[in-house]
Amino acid sequence: MAEGEHGMHPPKYKDLQDACGHCVATANDCLRHCLGMLAMKDYSMSGCINTSYQVVAACGALQALAAVNAAQVPAFAKATAEVCAACQKECEKYPDSPECKACAQSCKACGEACRKIVA
Repeated sequence: MAEGEHGMHPPKYKDLQDACGHCVATANDCLRHCLGMLAMKDYSMSGCINTSYQVVAACGALQALAAVNAAQVPAFAKATAEVCAACQKECEKYPDSPECKACAQSCKACGEACRKIVA
């Protein structure tokens, strides 16, 4: 490898990549909690199951694209911001659930990171 090649391709979307990774982790925690409630025949968090699953899918894809500086990042970021906003809104309905509260906060931060890229 030629000298200086390591710095030739810096990450363009490192903050977004990190926000997406955190969002995936907290959404998976929320999803696990909600599925546990579902197993106990409590269907009250079914909306949270839906939105947190979508966050895992959308943020996981965006995280992977951001990691390689893909040209499609801005377009994916716009859609992902909408997914995060929907999940945040749903999770905020359950402020007494630590998992939902953490997911809502993470979705808010990730949505903000997405909007910075789109702007």
